[in-house]
Amino acid sequence: MFNQTTVKQLEADVGKDVLGQLFAVFKSEATKLTEQIMAVTTLDDDAVRFSHSLKSCARSYGADQLGALAETLEAHAKNNDTAFFAERALLPEIHSATMAAIPMS
Repeated sequence: MFNQTTVKQLEADVGKDVLGQLFAVFKSEATKLTEQIMAVTTLDDDAVRFSHSLKSCARSYGADQLGALAETLEAHAKNNDTAFFAERALLPEIHSATMAAIPMS
């Protein structure tokens, strides 16, 4: 679930103790953004912003699968493509699997 190269680089940059704290922040932010995306009812600026934020958050921590889905959602939202809603159906499962795989937890 997590790109080990990214996780190792984060650990080298901030140390093991701080990394654990950062992953706690990631868990909180990714969960909040997932909830916001799931609550979207129209393809407006919020749909783009929430998807973009989740993409950035996930990729920063090496959660590549979650980041890739968020990138797809962002593209659909930017293009006002209702495929956003079908793709979004995958989000709860991928989010849950990512949360369960968080290193340091």
